[in-house]
Amino acid sequence: MRLGFLTHFHLPERIAALREAVTIVVAPSNPVLSIGPLRALPGLEDLLQLQRARSIAVSPIVGGTALKGPADHMLAELGHVPTVVGVARLYAPIAAALVIDPVDAALAAGVEAEGMRAIVHPSVMSTPERAADLARAVLAG
Repeated sequence: MRLGFLTHFHLPERIAALREAVTIVVAPSNPVLSIGPLRALPGLEDLLQLQRARSIAVSPIVGGTALKGPADHMLAELGHVPTVVGVARLYAPIAAALVIDPVDAALAAGVEAEGMRAIVHPSVMSTPERAADLARAVLAG
C-alpha cells in the first residue's frame, strides 16, 4: 500500500509520492507552524484538495490542549478554536476524516459539521503499542 505522509519533507519527490498515494496522512503536528508552511508550497494545497477523499488527519489537540508544543495557544491567538473542531475547520479542505481522541468524543458532531468524518480512537502515542494501534486505525480510515 502506498502512503503519503504530510509532515516535514523537503524533496520534490515527496510531492510526486503524494500524487500517487493511496492514503495521505496529515500527522498530528502543529497546524500553523508545521502543516501550514507545507500547504503554502506552490501547488501543494491544490494537490491536497484533489486528494482529499484519500486523506486522513490526526488531531494534535486533545481535550483542548496540544499534545506537544504551542499549537493550542497559537490557534487561539490566531482566532481559531483550540479544539478538534478548530482543527477540523483548518483541515476540512484537505482531508476527509479526522482522528480525534475519546476525550473529545463529545465534539465529534462538531467535527462532522465542518465536513470531516470524525474517527474516535485513542490518539495519544504514549507507548509503541499505542502508536502502532493508532497507525492501524488511521490506515483502516
